[in-house]
Amino acid sequence: MSVHHLLANAAQAFSDHIAIRHLGRAVRWGAFADRVARRAASLREAGIRPGERVAVLSANVPEHLEALFAVVWAGAVLVPLNTRLAAAEQGFIISHAQCSLLLHDERNAARALELTGASPSLPATSLTPIDQWDTDSDPLAGHDGLAFAPATPRAPASIVYTGGTTGVPKGVELSHEALLLQALAAKDNFHLDHDTVFIHTAPMFHVADFTAGLGVTAAAARHCFLPEFSPAALLDAIEREGVDVAILVPTMIVATLDGAGERRAVVQRLRTILYGAAPIQEPVLRRLMQEAPGVGLIQVYGQTEVGGACSMLKERYHVFDGPDAGRLGSAGRVLPAFSMRVVDDAGRDLPPGKVGEIVVSGPGIMTSYWRAPDLTASTLRQGWLHTGDLGTFDANGFISVVGRLKDMIITGAENVFAGEVESALMYHEAVQAAAVIGVPDSTWGESVHAVVVLKPGHTPSEAALIEHCRARIARYKCPRTVTFRAALPLSGVGKVRKVDLLAEWKQAQANAAN
Repeated sequence: MSVHHLLANAAQAFSDHIAIRHLGRAVRWGAFADRVARRAASLREAGIRPGERVAVLSANVPEHLEALFAVVWAGAVLVPLNTRLAAAEQGFIISHAQCSLLLHDERNAARALELTGASPSLPATSLTPIDQWDTDSDPLAGHDGLAFAPATPRAPASIVYTGGTTGVPKGVELSHEALLLQALAAKDNFHLDHDTVFIHTAPMFHVADFTAGLGVTAAAARHCFLPEFSPAALLDAIEREGVDVAILVPTMIVATLDGAGERRAVVQRLRTILYGAAPIQEPVLRRLMQEAPGVGLIQVYGQTEVGGACSMLKERYHVFDGPDAGRLGSAGRVLPAFSMRVVDDAGRDLPPGKVGEIVVSGPGIMTSYWRAPDLTASTLRQGWLHTGDLGTFDANGFISVVGRLKDMIITGAENVFAGEVESALMYHEAVQAAAVIGVPDSTWGESVHAVVVLKPGHTPSEAALIEHCRARIARYKCPRTVTFRAALPLSGVGKVRKVDLLAEWKQAQANAAN
């Protein structure tokens, strides 16, 4: 079985059910599968052969989903492009993945033209923007459907490039089997069926929404789309489409709660909010639970290299009281298709309560980093994917993620986990966002430095924030210095670029020395 079977099965079982609704237009599963098959035929006529890479540069629109399935239906390998990246970054991905074709929507047409001209592997293409595929200007419209190309379970289905917060993006090769496991896990754990309405709020180029969308298709549920996130647009869509399930990263949650105003009750119309992709601070989570008490919450932990999710904190543990309380700081339990361990530097298992690197194995992990054998060998060791995340198990098998291995700060021979300090800062009423890094210190080796974004109208001092932390965590963990910023630098997938913060700190020190 391969990824395109998800669509074929949905079309066979629920041909007359609505697959997509967007801007007043509805497409049923049978018609959608037919469109995908014809689009796959057009890709084949354009010269695309099984195994070749096809890039997709698009906002969250129905045609993005159609392009995704058409690429794998034709036996090619999907390379989703982050629309937020600069042209040079997108060009690097196209070149590194050796893409044979670029599909794009209208809003990215100018960038696509620029990339086509600058990328030797891309031919000039006559394909119109994917959101104009219904127009008469499309010279490849009207094809008979292509029988989908067979694929073995371990054959590559997609190469998803990581956000590159610390350097050059890496191409994560995901097999059909890996994506199918994610689709079925999403279907089961998110309680999706053919009556569910799911909205694509997170970027569809991101592995979280990509695999959730496959789960929606596996359930023959309904896809709705938010081309550009804003709290008002999300609330409008919930009301208009009767949305049941949405993925909201922490920044979206805060923006929605802050921006809802008198429409806050609309949030409670959701059945389930899936959150993850970036660490959520407990104060934010508690606020969501208090302001949207009827909404089921599921935390998803994973990364691109595991195909999406490898553990989940289910709805039952999002409570303040009772026997299931006390789990809000954890990322839940490992999913059945995976095995997870916490190991020391030598790869030895650590007992519950001890912090070490999280390693994961199973058929859902990546096959390799595309065209990076040395990096693959250092990350995949004896069948275990070394995630670079630091975590600890409790006695009941719940995993808590405390930070990134590269983010651990060693100050005076003590280990400090940046996430713990960030969480302490977020409990201050004036703090909107916080990032913590280790900076060189001639006495301590490294010292803890915090970069803070304040809420409007608040002006706490550096000393006040440090004193606040001392009431919550050990003194050696507290920031020695704090700087303030209007916003934190983010990667294309919304993760804080701490490498930029460190470079900024070093530049400030150099300027002060001069």
